[in-house]
Amino acid sequence: MHHIPNALSFFRILLLPLLVYQVLQGSMFGAAVTLIVSGFTDLLDGFLARRYNWVSQIGKVLDPAADKLTQITVCVLFAFTFASQFWFFFAFLIFKELVMLILGIYLLKKGANIEGARWFGKMTTALFYTSMILFALIPTLPIPVKYALLAAMCLSALITALWYIPSFSAYKRQTKMAELPPQ
Repeated sequence: MHHIPNALSFFRILLLPLLVYQVLQGSMFGAAVTLIVSGFTDLLDGFLARRYNWVSQIGKVLDPAADKLTQITVCVLFAFTFASQFWFFFAFLIFKELVMLILGIYLLKKGANIEGARWFGKMTTALFYTSMILFALIPTLPIPVKYALLAAMCLSALITALWYIPSFSAYKRQTKMAELPPQ
């Protein structure tokens, strides 16, 4: 039973080719349903891991990797699907996710014991899923609404990234202390 959260994270990664296919076929309703399933499994895996203490080292890597891959995939797809005037927002979100992914991999390679996502990261992810589901379900959203959603996502992503800087610094110090020879 304790592997269920990891299986759900892996399932989210397996949903990505389906999402790509649906968007490329113009089935935005199907893409929205896939995003809803992905978002639900993200919530469920986090809930189960914390509720039943099914947290694992692989889950600490797999869950954020699934988040990053999903968000990057959606941003790339939607940058090309929707009007090109939105490219800057999607490029910013992709850049932020890539930086967070690279830093996470770096810390893991250095042996940092990374905790789960913080509340502000979860809020940003929830805003992302909600906005992208709205984009997919209602492609005729007025342009000002699309700009407002994208601006809110970017602002939230920026604030989240800034709030993670102290955590990154603490993890970095943790890895440096582990590298010091015993005295």
